[in-house]
Amino acid sequence: MKKIFLDTNEIKEFTKSCLNNESIYDYKGSIDIIKEYWNKAKDIKEFKELVLKDSRLKDNQGYWQLAKESENYYNILLEYLTKKANDSFETYSDIGSLSVGTKEFKYNIPNLYGDGTNKVYIIDNNINLNCLDFLTTIEGNFNIYEYDCGNQIAKTLKGRYAIYRGKRVFVFVKWN
Repeated sequence: MKKIFLDTNEIKEFTKSCLNNESIYDYKGSIDIIKEYWNKAKDIKEFKELVLKDSRLKDNQGYWQLAKESENYYNILLEYLTKKANDSFETYSDIGSLSVGTKEFKYNIPNLYGDGTNKVYIIDNNINLNCLDFLTTIEGNFNIYEYDCGNQIAKTLKGRYAIYRGKRVFVFVKWN
C-alpha cells in the first residue's frame, strides 16, 4: 500500500502505536512482519486480514487492538481462549454479572452487557492477555457460581488469579 501507515485514519491511533511497539512478550520481529503486510496489502481490509491470520502475532497487543476493530472480534477471541484454556463453562445472569466468592461472602462482577450467559475460561499458566481488559486479582479458596442470583457452584478455585473481562467473557488466569 502506498499510503503511509501512520497517516491512515482507518486504524485507530492507539492501535497503530501498539502495532509499532514490540514488547518483551511479543513475537520477535513482529514489527517487521506488520510492515511487510502493510507494504503487501492493497487496502486496509487486506492488511487487517493478513495480520489477523498470522498466528505468530496473537500474543501482541497490536494484534488484539486491531482485532477489536474487526467485525469478527468475538469469534477470534473465543477461538483463541478455547485453545489457551484448561477449562471453560457458561454461567447465567439475571443481574448482569458473574458471581464469585464463598458461602459467607459473594461479589458480583458486572459483565458489561446484562442478563444472559457469560463464558468463563480458566487458564492455569500465567500469560499476558492483551485480548481482554485486566479487571482485578482474587486470592484464596473461592467459588464461581453458575447463576448470579443463586448458590450452585460451577467451579471452585484455589490460589491467586488475575481476572480479565470482555463483553460476555471472563478469564481467570492463575498467577504463581
